[in-house]
Amino acid sequence: MAHVVPLDHKQIAYVSYDPEERSLIVTYHRGTSVRHLSIDMEQFQTVLNSCNKIDALTKVLSRQKSS
Repeated sequence: MAHVVPLDHKQIAYVSYDPEERSLIVTYHRGTSVRHLSIDMEQFQTVLNSCNKIDALTKVLSRQKSS
């Protein structure tokens, strides 16, 4: 079951996480979605717990690219 988190952002509508696939899905207001694979639940939890979810999301995704 995916966990969905709405964001107050002008481009990103919400992010969701699928623990079975270990994927984070970023959905934009314009209707497109981008799936990021190999994201741990702990990384998604960091986004959930952050006061600034966009900054936390950016950090999680930038770490994934550098791995």
